[in-house]
Amino acid sequence: MFRRNFFKVAAALGAIAATQTAKGDIVVPGARRTNRTGGNSSDDQPSFILLETYAAQSVAKRDELLGVFDSRLIPDRNKLGFDKVGVFYVDTELMKGDRGYEADKFDSAVFVVQESDSADAILNLQKRVADGFTLFNQADDLQYVDQEMTLLQSVDAQPRITVPYLNKERLLQLRVYNSPNYERNFAKVRMFESGELEVFKSCGMNPVFMGTTILGSWIPNITYMLSFENDEARREGWGKFGRHPEWKKMSQDPQYARTATRIRNLFLRPSEGSQI
Repeated sequence: MFRRNFFKVAAALGAIAATQTAKGDIVVPGARRTNRTGGNSSDDQPSFILLETYAAQSVAKRDELLGVFDSRLIPDRNKLGFDKVGVFYVDTELMKGDRGYEADKFDSAVFVVQESDSADAILNLQKRVADGFTLFNQADDLQYVDQEMTLLQSVDAQPRITVPYLNKERLLQLRVYNSPNYERNFAKVRMFESGELEVFKSCGMNPVFMGTTILGSWIPNITYMLSFENDEARREGWGKFGRHPEWKKMSQDPQYARTATRIRNLFLRPSEGSQI
């Protein structure tokens, strides 16, 4: 499973390498050169974001996996140079009533997020796992049964992962906007960069990351995460957003029509050791 995912990533990044290389290292166009680990060189340069989803057999196994990731995966990723590693699980109580929520897929899922301005760092990370380093799904105690990866390239308006809150009660919201084609996908990016993201911020809806998907499902899409101090702040923020005059104006602008024909929405809680 790991090697299959590794080769998928390698194929996707091979296409990027054809358009942008620097002395053998693949970098995001316009990004400054960094080392070949996961280290970040500048807060205002674009990045690659790797979002991993691990499907456990049950909620109990999910909780075991969260503990393993806190004690082993996060420190290992930090040693590799990924300085902000987020580990999350779905708040199933908050998802009740969401008709689009796929409970069988996400109730027992664990999410991992990290970034780098080097695509080589992502490849090296996957190869390290494929070769058996820090292998979490041991045959005698299967803690997860499947793994999915989404590789994003950050948008200019939100080039880096930021960490607005680290309090225990914080709530993360992960949203995926699937567009019918790339033209509409790029229009959605323009919508965020032309003012929607600033409206988010003015309403207390704090972005963690935002990027277009290079490899993953629901392509083309833009995927982003918001952070709130608690669920009350989340409800208050979305209420302000819905009433905001700039958002109302943009939502009626025909140039932004049909930019998100499917939306996935997940309310996430951080693991005890999560750095996001």
